[in-house]
Amino acid sequence: MPPSAQDIMLIGGIPALISYQSPRAVFRGVFVGLNAEVDFFASTVAGLEPQGEAALRSFLKRCQCSQRSPLRLSDDGQKNYLLEEIYEQMAEPARRCGIDLYDVVREQVRAFQPGGGAGAPAILLSL
Repeated sequence: MPPSAQDIMLIGGIPALISYQSPRAVFRGVFVGLNAEVDFFASTVAGLEPQGEAALRSFLKRCQCSQRSPLRLSDDGQKNYLLEEIYEQMAEPARRCGIDLYDVVREQVRAFQPGGGAGAPAILLSL
């Protein structure tokens, strides 16, 4: 069954909205909270994780080379990141699913840090 419009996959600690593109018969993920649109595609839900990891790594490398932050600032005029607001909205639904969102994020981010080794696998949340 295709993901609903509210399905979110956490990859590297960054949420991605998951949708099914029926004309192309592919799943599409779009990371949210980043300062650019970073999307990825796969023919199966299981295929989204490696494609998302590759897209996120490539984006983070481009940001590092250009010395810019990968995170988008919040629209409220504060020096907060949009990702912080997204985490706040996701924390309770994740808890209801038996997931500690912040533990998962910490474990996933580890794989994207130099010498960090393997991180936690991606998770799919239906909100």
